[in-house]
Amino acid sequence: MKKIVKITESQLLSVVRKKLEEQRTQNYMFFGNLEQMKRQIELLMDLDENQINNILNNGHDWADDHVTVAKENLDQVFDFMMNEINSDSSEEMTEGKKKKSTKLCSRGIAAAKAKFEVYPSAYANGYAVQVCKGDMPGTDGKKRCSGSYC
Repeated sequence: MKKIVKITESQLLSVVRKKLEEQRTQNYMFFGNLEQMKRQIELLMDLDENQINNILNNGHDWADDHVTVAKENLDQVFDFMMNEINSDSSEEMTEGKKKKSTKLCSRGIAAAKAKFEVYPSAYANGYAVQVCKGDMPGTDGKKRCSGSYC
């Protein structure tokens, strides 16, 4: 059964204008997601720290793991954007210098933790690097380059 919803022309125009404004930039979802994350983080930071600790200590430590993975992902996006923005000025300076260590991507870390009993280890980190480069499949079974290895 179809539901019929009646709206006025001005309400319809308002919805259309709002959607067009959102899609004005090609990457509106990127910025919208960042805004939502910012709002949620601010709300979480305003909560009682003792109450949050009690919740995490009573079997909900998975929330800490999720925040850790989200931070790692955001770190990678941040580092990438900063490197892209600053690449013009730093290109001349880095020429001839040794490459600094590259952070492992979260896909590689997850795949290494799933495959090896001991993590971190030299073998697990080597496997994680291969997953990040796209040479080995991740936990989803697909090979694709991730993080700063692309």
